Amino acid sequence: MMILCGLLPLLLSGIQAIEDVEVCSNQPADIGFLIDESGSVSQTNFKINLDMVKKFVNDFEIGNNAMKISVFAFHQLIGDGFYFSCCHSKASIKSEIDNINFASGSEDFEMALTFAKRDMFQSVNGARSCTLKILMLFTDGQSPIKNASSLLHQLGVLVYAIGVGSGVNKDTLNKIATNESYVLMMPSYSDLLGEGYSNITSQICIDVLTNPCERIPKPCKNTKTCVWTGGSRYMCLGINGSTDNNCTKGLVYHQQNR
Repeated sequence: MMILCGLLPLLLSGIQAIEDVEVCSNQPADIGFLIDESGSVSQTNFKINLDMVKKFVNDFEIGNNAMKISVFAFHQLIGDGFYFSCCHSKASIKSEIDNINFASGSEDFEMALTFAKRDMFQSVNGARSCTLKILMLFTDGQSPIKNASSLLHQLGVLVYAIGVGSGVNKDTLNKIATNESYVLMMPSYSDLLGEGYSNITSQICIDVLTNPCERIPKPCKNTKTCVWTGGSRYMCLGINGSTDNNCTKGLVYHQQNR
């Protein structure tokens, strides 16, 4: 059963609604997927993970004024995939997903997150300056990682770490994710097409519908005041002016001391 996020009270109370309804269609968002393709995953489970992404594409509204999708596989290197600029229809995105092949190898989380920061979420590759940005990293691994979360927080990207199976090191996922509430644990890869999928889409819907100034961590630093300007847009206002954070470059706003 698909959870409607157009009705936030229903979403938050866990009540499920009608199947096959596009969710979270009222706000644009750039959603990137990093899919672990290391040897421990196996080709069968890797395909299940890709099928989950295709299900996501089916259920969400896709387009320049809605969701845009980027998907890459990773092991110790970045594997097959495509950027936000690649495709603008559900059919073309699913076709590109079908072209992502399993490579095996070991995993390197810091390399994958650095790629997301330097390449995936850059405007030259189709990321938009005015949208909510979400990264979802799927893994069954437990490789050590030092300083992951700050890599993408600088770009205002909300990072989910989805651990699959019993061999995942949750401490590693906590370092990858925006905070511990963005860590989701799945018993097996098959769960990604069942209850686990509903949990993932529910969390994304909450992010899409949340006033960005109320998100954790707070988007404005150094005691600046966050002002929501509609949709995914916000500004950070300070006593001596504002810093641009979302769609307001070149504009300066002032507050007077009171």
